[in-house]
Amino acid sequence: MMLISRFWYAILAVALAAAVALVYIGINQHNRIRVSDTRTIVEHDRDIVDWYLQVDSRRRLDALELISVDSKVQANLNKATAADGKVPQDVRDATKKALEELAPKYAAAIHDEGKGGTNPNMLFVVDARGRVVGSVNFDRAAMIKDESAFELGGYPVVADALHGWQRDDTWVVDREAIYRVVAQPVVAAEGAAPIGAVVGFRRVDEGYARRVVEYTYAPVVFFVNPPDGDGLKVIARGKPEKVDLNLDELKLDAQMLATDEHFQKEGVTSLKTAGNLAYEVSRMIGQGWDMGAGYAVARKSIPINDPNALLQQADEGDKKAVPVPFVGGILAAALLVGLLATFLEHSMPLGKLRREAAKLAKGEQDAFPLAKLSGAYRRIGQDVNEGFERVIAKGGGASRKAADLEQILGPVPAAPQMSAFSFNFDSSSSSSPSGGGSLDSKSAPDLFPELPPAGAAPPPAIATLGSPVSSPSAPSAFSAPAAAPAAPPPKPASPPSRPQAPPPKTPAERAKADEEAIARAAAMLEDDEDATQVAKIPEELMKASATGEVKAIENADELVQWRTTFEEFVAMRKKCSEPTTGLSFEKFQVQLRRNKEQLVKQYNCRRVKFTVYEKEGKAALKATPIKD
Repeated sequence: MMLISRFWYAILAVALAAAVALVYIGINQHNRIRVSDTRTIVEHDRDIVDWYLQVDSRRRLDALELISVDSKVQANLNKATAADGKVPQDVRDATKKALEELAPKYAAAIHDEGKGGTNPNMLFVVDARGRVVGSVNFDRAAMIKDESAFELGGYPVVADALHGWQRDDTWVVDREAIYRVVAQPVVAAEGAAPIGAVVGFRRVDEGYARRVVEYTYAPVVFFVNPPDGDGLKVIARGKPEKVDLNLDELKLDAQMLATDEHFQKEGVTSLKTAGNLAYEVSRMIGQGWDMGAGYAVARKSIPINDPNALLQQADEGDKKAVPVPFVGGILAAALLVGLLATFLEHSMPLGKLRREAAKLAKGEQDAFPLAKLSGAYRRIGQDVNEGFERVIAKGGGASRKAADLEQILGPVPAAPQMSAFSFNFDSSSSSSPSGGGSLDSKSAPDLFPELPPAGAAPPPAIATLGSPVSSPSAPSAFSAPAAAPAAPPPKPASPPSRPQAPPPKTPAERAKADEEAIARAAAMLEDDEDATQVAKIPEELMKASATGEVKAIENADELVQWRTTFEEFVAMRKKCSEPTTGLSFEKFQVQLRRNKEQLVKQYNCRRVKFTVYEKEGKAALKATPIKD
């Protein structure tokens, strides 16, 4: 398993995901800060434009004093006031001539367009009765039909001026034109009542918008939105020359203004967006408030929607701000770590496999040395070795694999037949003074191998107790059981107790006891004729019986005990619903003899007692070494 390199891939994936997440967090934070900053800038622009309109009105009022203090103007106003009925024409002509001489000085004082401009300032002289005595830059034919009937005294701004007040106002004319109006009283003597007033008009047009932008550096749009008119109409707009801003994108909506509660109450909207523009709308103070006169200030605000937009909006300065050495160092370190991990976990093991394969091709070895391989390559080498073994076996060659229990005892069935256990000495498991041992199912291989399925070829016969098979025609000690096996002998009520040492007997009694033990062992071994074929009684045992040797008695008694243990073991397997097909006493005693020899050698005991018990739902054996 290439853990390091794969773990490094996971680290890189997490780092990439974290970087993308940080980019989006930064984008959202940038947009939030930009909206906040744009709102501050737009509100500042709106305040600046409002202040400029007030300051501009004050400058125009101050400039009107050039006309209000002129002696010619005052003399003509006195003549007009004294005249009953219509103002004499000569007085009108004289007043107009005086205004034409003063208009350039007025325009220069306010730094605005004078005569000859696209929309020059209009000036009016009004007598105490509100009648227009003279005017300049005023198209009478377009505005009025009878000049003698033209008067301005009914307007609040003019009426206040005739009462001695300086006033400014915003007018909406014909629902589509905005005029900035200022009025200055004309006083002939200190403390006397005004004899008239001078009124100045400035139409809000493109020229006026440019003047506003020049002083405020704020993009501005003037509009008229009459409450009972045909909709909102933009009448003038202006923006700084070096500002990348397209005011055509600013599509002011009358419906939006009508539904904006803050605009209806306070005359100012919150921050709005239109395309790449952020803007606010404000009404103009004066009479034009109720007539829908207003202006909007706008700033460019392009939100960043994704990392691609972030890169597109970056300029050369932004790119130069990237710490290239630091970023390059991170890249190089990540690359080196990834290459090192790949080399250690992929290239080196693959090189070992390649070298061992070359040795295999040259005949220096006949299999892959699995100890030199690691990870997935060890599994590859194991599969190749097993493939070699199968090819050799098909060709009739000798297998190079170590022999296992299946080769010795025959084919192993698919399902496990016996519980796994090993010898583990435990002094508490025996009642003998010398202690005892038990069989543990968790720490050692199976005592009994799995049994061959029914119908499988019988394995080679193995003689029991070192003696040959009874006869060539008799079935093998490991042969499969017959098709209809006879019922096993009745299960004894309980396993026999450990045999005690016999009391001293005479030679005749010992010979008689030997013959009885041998006959009893032979009878028990021949009980299950269908399940197994018992081998002949060994000649050694017969000779030992004839000479009265105690060893023969012990062997015969041990066979009787093992036969009883075998029957109990078979019964226990049936009780636990474990298969017993193919299980024979010959296999059973061979395994018991092997384990007995191990315990005798390990614990220096004389005998071993085997006891059948159930362990975790399976039949199991417990071995107890006995030293007496």
